[in-house]
Amino acid sequence: PENFDWDEAAKDGEPVVPNFEIDFNNPFDDVTKLVQVEKQLELLYKPFICVMEVSCRFNMYELCIMMPESRYDPGSHPSVAIKVRNPSAHVRIYAGGKMVASALTSASARNALFKVVRVVQELDYKADIKNFNRNIVNASFMMPFKIDLHGLILLYADKVTHNNSTRPFITYTLDDSGVRFAIFPTGFVLALHSSARSETQAAIASILPILAKFKNGYPTLAEKKGEMMGDVSYKLVWEHKLEMDNAGLLLYS
Repeated sequence: PENFDWDEAAKDGEPVVPNFEIDFNNPFDDVTKLVQVEKQLELLYKPFICVMEVSCRFNMYELCIMMPESRYDPGSHPSVAIKVRNPSAHVRIYAGGKMVASALTSASARNALFKVVRVVQELDYKADIKNFNRNIVNASFMMPFKIDLHGLILLYADKVTHNNSTRPFITYTLDDSGVRFAIFPTGFVLALHSSARSETQAAIASILPILAKFKNGYPTLAEKKGEMMGDVSYKLVWEHKLEMDNAGLLLYS
């Protein structure tokens, strides 16, 4: 199915009440409770990833021999893996010309990728850049309760965009950092457009007390899992849609 049945999921089973209280005004201040807080929120940070397509094909064995700090094991992965230092990052090069960099910050991933491209070009590969993009989903978490999106829209109209005809979530933008949040009625939230994990955590700490004002009951297990078909959930589907939405229509229309 293309859509998640929100109403049916709300009727499927009893509400799941949390057994751990979170101080939403200072969620990450007490390091002794940090693991419990992140577990309760199902908080998952994503690596910063940049992807580039270049206009040439590569011989994997040849490339591995010529590239410093590289490894090629076709039995486990169809790419040449390169460890980059200064900035610290990991880059993978595929035979068809695709390059993927992952790092702890967006800038590190981007700079590492361009550093590898320069080395490749110095090896006489005609690696002209065809396109470049980066991931926008930087973290996901699940509030222990559902969110009253209507109330959030009314009170924070200047910070929220929404369009019920195209998406089941609202978009909330923080003024200071520009980090955005895709907020679903079930309490599921995606953090978007951050540049570093520290910025992501600070942004989440800022949005949590706001979301706590709009508690709207507890979700059922079906709402928390959000399964649509097999192991595919609305969470994965919408995260993928947002990553593919280069024009930003889903967030801002």
